[in-house]
Order: sequence, then C-alpha cells, then structure tokens
Amino acid sequence: MATTKNIQSVERAFAILESFQQHGGMERSVKEISEALGLNKSTTFGLINTLTNLGYLQQNTGNQKYVLGLKLLSFSNTIKVQNSIIRTVHPYLEQINHKYGETAHCAVEHQESVIYLDKVEATGSISINTQIGTQNYMHCTGVGKCILAYMPTDYQENILSAPLKTMTYNTITNSEQLREEIRKIRESGFAIDNEEVEVGLSCVAVPVFSAPDKVACSISISGMTPRVQIAMKNGLIEDLKHSAASISKSMFGYEYTVSEIK
Repeated sequence: MATTKNIQSVERAFAILESFQQHGGMERSVKEISEALGLNKSTTFGLINTLTNLGYLQQNTGNQKYVLGLKLLSFSNTIKVQNSIIRTVHPYLEQINHKYGETAHCAVEHQESVIYLDKVEATGSISINTQIGTQNYMHCTGVGKCILAYMPTDYQENILSAPLKTMTYNTITNSEQLREEIRKIRESGFAIDNEEVEVGLSCVAVPVFSAPDKVACSISISGMTPRVQIAMKNGLIEDLKHSAASISKSMFGYEYTVSEIK
C-alpha cells in the first residue's frame, strides 16, 4: 500500500506546539525552541510568527517569549462536547441497532458538512461505507438534511446557493426542491436519504435538540432500502424520536414530547 510523505513544515509547526506541552506550558524563547528542535533560528521564527498570527501561540511582549495561545482551548472545548455527545448517545444507538439490526449513526454539523461522531454497525452482512470522523454532504444525507432543516435561514442559504453535488439519480440538486424538502422535514420531524448517496441504501434521521429549534446532533438508521422501509412500518421513526428526546433531556436538560416534533 502506498503511503504519502508528511509535509515537513506542518511536522515542525506541531513539534513547536508539542514542545510547550513537554515543558509544562512554560514560556519559551525562539532560541530555546530552535535549539530543542534542532532547527535554525530563522526557520523557527517564521513558524512561530505564523502560529502566533493564527492564535495558536501568544507572545509576552515584556520578555519576548511565547506561550500556547487561547485558540487551542477551542479545540479542547469542541472535543469535550463531542465526547460528551458520544457517551450519551451511544447506548441509544445500540438499542436502535439491536432492535432493527441496521447501522446506527450520530452526526454533527461542521463547516457546512456533517461529521460522523459515532457508529454502531449492522448485525447483518451489509456494511455502510461510513467512518467515524469523516465528513459527508448535508444536502443528501439523512443526518445532514435533518440538521440543515433547523439551522438559521442564512446558514441554509449558504448551502442552497452553492452547487449541490450529484451522488445518485435521487440526489436533490435543485435548491427549490431542497427548500421544499426542508419544509417537509420540519413538518414531520424526521429526514430521509432516499438512495441519495448510494443506490440501494436509505437512511432515516431525527434531530437531537439542545433547546427549541436548536439541533445539537442527529441520529439515524441506515440500511438496504427494503429493510429500512419495513423498519419504518414497524415503528422506527417513533423509536428514533423517543431516543432523541431522551438524549436531549439527559444531555441538555431540554424536555419535550415527541408529538411536539410531529
């Protein structure tokens, strides 16, 4: 299997950040960092200057030394939130997976895409080609459309005004049709990927709310279309909605009845 080489400048930038961690977060000078990493001073200064401009390092103007920047805390907070979601959601994904035998997902919005935070594989031989941590489109996935439907109008328009990638013959690529889809999702409280990503596979997703009309994540069941259709007749949508309501209450203290979300 072929492998790609690491980009040296990226390796060096991360080595600089890690050097602060290795020294307990203490202030460090350009000279101290360059000597510790075996880099020449001008290269080190260029990397430090870039990291500082981006907010990942900050300089003490009194002694010209550097420390880790506050921007790094945003990563920590994001990871904490995501880990909290996974811990809360996972048992519900397992329950739904166990009852219907299909693949269960949990996803969140990230930069106008969705990222899969958690996945419980189907018990059968069919495998859904998704990986935890990977991104997917919002306009054609069940979890993505479910989140998109409850996002602010200006956010929706950013998605709708951009070219919508065609994945299959069922993918909605017309903005007006997608607006109508969003309206239906808000009316019904669930979204369907009707073979819009891969022919033969369907998905049903529901939102998990952190507050009224504010979606924290979405959960779904995916599988072969005929099996998903049977599951829907056997109460899948109601089970997903009840699970989502329980997650909302447990994680965010937001309590609502399933009938409020149709």
